[in-house]
Amino acid sequence: MKLPVDDDTLHAWSKLLALTEEQAATTLKEIERTLRVGYEHRPVALRDLSFEELIADMDVDELALMFLATGLRQAGHPDAADSVEIRGIAARLQDHPKAD
Repeated sequence: MKLPVDDDTLHAWSKLLALTEEQAATTLKEIERTLRVGYEHRPVALRDLSFEELIADMDVDELALMFLATGLRQAGHPDAADSVEIRGIAARLQDHPKAD
């Protein structure tokens, strides 16, 4: 899976979370599994695109949020991971207010 960040960035994120190499690898595998589930349920308009094509357009901030939440779980902080995800969802909803 080709991510929109380089290995140095992934290493820095792992170091910030104090993840072991095994935890970092598991974090990336979990992110890929999550993305593949989303890919399997993609809208009809995106059916002609491959997994790699869709991932190529992934926003770095979205990946950072996924890495943070998944990495926190790997590091044994599930409550912090939940809090990060909830705040991410709330921020996303504020960016896209309900249409009248």
